[in-house]
Amino acid sequence: MSLATSAAHSLPLRVEQPCSKETCSGEVVAIETRYAREIYFRCAPVLSDHQDVDFEYQVRRFYQCLPRLLQQAGSDTSHVILERVFFEDFAGDMDTFQRVRAEAYYQAGIPEEELPATTYIQQPPCRRTQKLEMQIYAVAPKTPGSVSVRTIQDRATGTTAKLLEIAGCQHLYIADINGVSNDKQDPGTFRQQSDRMFEKCAALLAQHGIRFPDVLRTWCYLYDIDNTYADFNLSRNAFFRREGVQRLPASTGIEATLWPLQAQCSMDLYAVLNPEEATIELMHTPTLNEAAEYGSSFARGMKVDLPDKTMLFISGTASIDEYGVTVHVGDVRKQMERMLLNIRELLQAQGATFANLTQAASFLKRAEYLELYELVLEEWGISKLPNTFVEAGVCRPELLCEMEAIAVIPKH
Repeated sequence: MSLATSAAHSLPLRVEQPCSKETCSGEVVAIETRYAREIYFRCAPVLSDHQDVDFEYQVRRFYQCLPRLLQQAGSDTSHVILERVFFEDFAGDMDTFQRVRAEAYYQAGIPEEELPATTYIQQPPCRRTQKLEMQIYAVAPKTPGSVSVRTIQDRATGTTAKLLEIAGCQHLYIADINGVSNDKQDPGTFRQQSDRMFEKCAALLAQHGIRFPDVLRTWCYLYDIDNTYADFNLSRNAFFRREGVQRLPASTGIEATLWPLQAQCSMDLYAVLNPEEATIELMHTPTLNEAAEYGSSFARGMKVDLPDKTMLFISGTASIDEYGVTVHVGDVRKQMERMLLNIRELLQAQGATFANLTQAASFLKRAEYLELYELVLEEWGISKLPNTFVEAGVCRPELLCEMEAIAVIPKH
């Protein structure tokens, strides 16, 4: 395992193969700016289809590797900001995960009140022997004081927020906002939970002196998406009208089972508290219409130009054309190619390419598509990217795949 700098990709530092073992896989991309080293990390603790090991072994393997990988990327465990955990089976594995995670951070000297903001979602990894997959975002300051981090735990909603200040810009991340009611015997219908989830978002944002129009990116997870997405759109549209949201955020809406199991929807969000420090623009491409034209209130992507870097948030993107119509129904390869075409064009309009991607998540309607998908990614020159592969339903029954991504272009 070694760090490899790739000048051809115009990235100051890119770790291309962080795991030298044949039985696991993962990637790290480390971006160095004037103020910080930002690290995006994916780990699949089991790779081989022939290695059947239990969940506890896999999660311990991850947390044992994490400090070494962060150290090689110029960071340590205290710099972890966000975790996103993809489970095969919540009911059987959550207690074990929480115990092993708590042990790992305790041993690393991280106080409970400073733990990362963590998202828990049940979207089974596409490799059947793999019982979980992890995404990590960490930020290590270049010099003392160049980055400040504050952790805010809200007992009323059970959420954790991270407030980062880098180069005078304040970034807010809030993870795992669900819509479950306080009455455990009556968690509510999907629409009630969706409405409540958005109201929780508004209350959490108010604690930081902002409102939902300041949110730039959301990640929305819905139970039984084929039957709940229409209600989710109604809920979101009504909330946005009340809040006066004009600039729609970039967003992903994807199927997942959630924790706690009574939850039928949850959301992560990202906002900039002092947007005057950034230049914010919606992303467009002629290969896609605007999602609002068919009733979904989100932007195709969001460009956030910051003092130290430019971030491109690519919304969940699928095989949809310039009229908002699903294309290549029933043809999984062509749907993958149209999805990647749309993402490539969104990036290209901002002077970026796939080489600027730092993290992605790929949602395949059936795990059996993975082998073909990996071949298509190779054909498109997308490799050595922290790209999570999970099985999940997409927002339309006929869509077979979806991908979201983040690109970062540092300023020198």
